[in-house]
Amino acid sequence: MLASQNATLEDADKTGMLIVTHLIAQCDEVVERVNSMAGVEVALASHSENRPHALSIASSPILVITHQAFINAIKGHVEGEASKWSDYTVWRHGQRELIVIDEALSNMVEESQVKSSSISQALGLIPEQTKLAYRSQVSALEAVNDIFNRASKIISENPNSGLTSTKMAWRGTMAMPPSCKMDGLREALWNHSYDKSVLGKESIADRYRLRDKVDETLRSVEAVMANWGYYARVGDENTLNFANLVVPEDLPGAVVMDATATQNFLWRLFEKKALVYPVPADARSYQNVTLHIVRSKGVGKGAMLEHHKDRIPRLIEDLEGRLSDDRKVFLCCHKAVEPFAKTFSPKFARFEIGHWGAIDGRNDWKDCDVAVLFGLSFRDPIWANNTFMAFRGRQEDDWLTEPVFEEHSDVRREMQNRQISVSVIQAINRVQCRKVIDSAGNCLPTDVFIVLPEGVTGEAVLTAIEAEMPHIRTKEWDFVIDGSRQKRPKIRKGSAHEALLAYMQNQSPGEYRVAKIKADLDLSDSLWKESIAKALRDADHPLTKNLAGIKVSYVAGSGRGAKSRLVKQ
Repeated sequence: MLASQNATLEDADKTGMLIVTHLIAQCDEVVERVNSMAGVEVALASHSENRPHALSIASSPILVITHQAFINAIKGHVEGEASKWSDYTVWRHGQRELIVIDEALSNMVEESQVKSSSISQALGLIPEQTKLAYRSQVSALEAVNDIFNRASKIISENPNSGLTSTKMAWRGTMAMPPSCKMDGLREALWNHSYDKSVLGKESIADRYRLRDKVDETLRSVEAVMANWGYYARVGDENTLNFANLVVPEDLPGAVVMDATATQNFLWRLFEKKALVYPVPADARSYQNVTLHIVRSKGVGKGAMLEHHKDRIPRLIEDLEGRLSDDRKVFLCCHKAVEPFAKTFSPKFARFEIGHWGAIDGRNDWKDCDVAVLFGLSFRDPIWANNTFMAFRGRQEDDWLTEPVFEEHSDVRREMQNRQISVSVIQAINRVQCRKVIDSAGNCLPTDVFIVLPEGVTGEAVLTAIEAEMPHIRTKEWDFVIDGSRQKRPKIRKGSAHEALLAYMQNQSPGEYRVAKIKADLDLSDSLWKESIAKALRDADHPLTKNLAGIKVSYVAGSGRGAKSRLVKQ
């Protein structure tokens, strides 16, 4: 429609458009679809795998970019580096007047956290010569470290002190003169050989790992010290925290295609700046979807990771007993559990796996007729504090103790429950129930299996599902997530290669011993030797090439006591 309209208008009246999608593949998909429907080349994608010339971007009525590119451009705009922002939002006929964002931006809030262990580690890793060259910056680090040391002393002497709770550390900008800016120190340390100075050996993976950790600490220290910050005890760690909203006040308004907007609490925090339009009544009917529910304790990341080697085989055995062989199953689990789940090959026509944080908006599983949500994505408690204050500004100690907001006596709990609900509804609608098949808004028959937490959170999630998916049918699922230890069910083993690739994709840079990888993935010595080790010694093998694509190499042990390992840079 836009293409047709522009073709009939004078240049000054033509409308430019910016479309923002989550993934690179979606950018290309949108461009192909738009150009096909328009019958003319009116849309252009710009991303890391396709960087068109500036003139081509300026000439294209419709430009498509990723969420991350959009956020990066906003940051540059806020910091006075407006070139990229202008490239995206201005074309040859003026401002692009329409911005459409597919799915809510998950990275609107930039969080900064300084941990006590990170500060002490950074101070220990900075060479003495560099410390002398950047005395003011090092003094800032030492000041934060002193805050943590005093907090630890108070807590050890009085475990019931207020420092075991969350409270504001300071309420305004600390003394952060230009001499204390971390840019120079970060640049000086960027190419430092941490591997040689700390470990006494050459290891690019360890060098990058330590470099990134120190750099993130310095960035976070500057953010926290230059703004308000609050103290929180996280496990055994003392932390200082700050968060800010990336989206500035003067940003042009956008149309956000967020199917879960009524559940997403972030739009409430925008106040009147965000207008949420509910889905019209009876637009969709999920009467062909059956939601199979079991309630259990221990469905968060920690418990799932601790028990996944017993739970995953038990789950697959249960599904194989109640679903026919021709079903197409999508399993959503935690990122750390995904590689182990990929070691199995159930009898189904299709068995696909994704993990929380990497499924929103994706169409990879749109033809699956079964969705299994095994474990839920609970946010870190700090997330609710950071998000609320990023939107609504710094809060005082009384709010940190009793987080009241409008009708909510505990808005943090409400935000947590809403966020879980949003992620669950997004996951369910990755499969074929997302597709409308008739004028009544129905979808093809779909089964959804979910393990909900016991108590208030589980009920809140169920209520949200029923609200967002009208007419959905619910049914109790007689599955026991944990039970007395028995012999593990015999399930067909899947691709060890696919499991290893997923395992290494999830790892940070560093060295990983083969013995630990085999234990984590429950791979036998014979399977590793016959299937994996042989492939890793072949530079032309698809597994070796795929690992190289994510900067992973295999180092075979040689000599007495040497251990074979995979190294990720």
